[in-house]
Amino acid sequence: MFRRSLELRMLIALLIVFSLGFCSLVLYLYDSRDELRRTTMFIQAREITARFTADSDPASLPTHFAGGELSYTLYSPTGEYVWKSENLEQPRRLRLLTLQDEYRLFRKPLRSGFVINVPVLLDDGSVLMVAKRDDFERETIGALLTTRMFRGMIIQLLFCLVAVTLIVGLLHWMMRPIRQAARLTDKFGPAHPDYRIPLHKLPREILPLAQAANSGMDRMSHAYTLEKRFFEDAAHELRTPLTVLDLRLQQARLGGQTDWLALTRDMSQIRRLLGQLLTLSCHEHEMPPGAEYIECVNVSRTARKAAAVIIPLFETARRELRVEIEDHVFVHGNANLLHETLINVMENALLHGAGTVTLRVFTKPEAGSIIEIVDEGTGVDLQTQNHMFMRFRKNVQSTTGSGLGLAIARRHILNMGATIAFISQSPCIVRMVFCSSGSDQSIRA
Repeated sequence: MFRRSLELRMLIALLIVFSLGFCSLVLYLYDSRDELRRTTMFIQAREITARFTADSDPASLPTHFAGGELSYTLYSPTGEYVWKSENLEQPRRLRLLTLQDEYRLFRKPLRSGFVINVPVLLDDGSVLMVAKRDDFERETIGALLTTRMFRGMIIQLLFCLVAVTLIVGLLHWMMRPIRQAARLTDKFGPAHPDYRIPLHKLPREILPLAQAANSGMDRMSHAYTLEKRFFEDAAHELRTPLTVLDLRLQQARLGGQTDWLALTRDMSQIRRLLGQLLTLSCHEHEMPPGAEYIECVNVSRTARKAAAVIIPLFETARRELRVEIEDHVFVHGNANLLHETLINVMENALLHGAGTVTLRVFTKPEAGSIIEIVDEGTGVDLQTQNHMFMRFRKNVQSTTGSGLGLAIARRHILNMGATIAFISQSPCIVRMVFCSSGSDQSIRA
């Protein structure tokens, strides 16, 4: 409950501050009684010994003053004991204190007990210790201070009750903008994708929170728009092959003859499109900021495996696939994504390119690890190549294919922290660049 309520936290913090106020009152009154007793005794001792000298008769000193019994001890200027009054069993201890010591701002508390013992400096330098059992002063001053302490505590308690009530009201007033901002978020949702929290009336203390919420909603709205567009495009692309398949089934039902080869081809196209849609949906979102692939990928081996997988398609199409692969090329990434990317790009070159297709893997010290897929056909315009990496985009709409191969390849490559682009139109060259963070030996290590 304490972690969830900001108002309760602030209230507890303020109550702790008030508790410190009570403690300050107690510390303020601590040792005040003895300080007042010593100060009073200093004044009385001056009056008692006004005309007394070291050579005076001790019997001339009074035995009682203001209702308290007095006793005396005389010390020489060098601090040696000289005499004591008859009512003392042993001399009082020499204390070299003055009235000015009681005025110091900070001093160590000094307990005086039932008897106050203060020094009086005589004219010849001797010190007369005057002691008094001040029961009356102690009780009177103690009662006065106790009364003042309770009075102060009652006043402070009443003040605290008023202050707590005021603080609770102030907390509700302070939290009102936060509650208003929370109510404003009720409009967030698919019905109002562009709605944001108004910032012009919010206190500056909660502006970062509101701005962060708006930024999160911007990202959510962008993702929602992408997902909506993805499903719209997917539905549009699936509509044509499903319509063709439906027509073939109707012809088969009406004509009595079934073109199984055409049906198989249509179903294969639909399955391939659905597979690519699922792949793209799984990898559509970017990696979180700061996330990195720690897997060490042997690009040379992965490229050879991809070429071995797709070579039957080239043989069926009577096309040639060449490989020029350096050994021991390593990058940080994901071997499965890289394998799938290479197959997609090579298949794209097979379906939309011409002539021999070449797969190259090499490294450049200034660039890093590079993969190039080259075909002898006429590629896309370099000025509009970004259009070709979008979903369901084809350079020639009449060709077979879903238009998802390059989109999947770009998403995989971007998720691995690399880049992919067309660098030449004729011949058509697609280049993937992996920036190396170190040597091949350090990556493998």
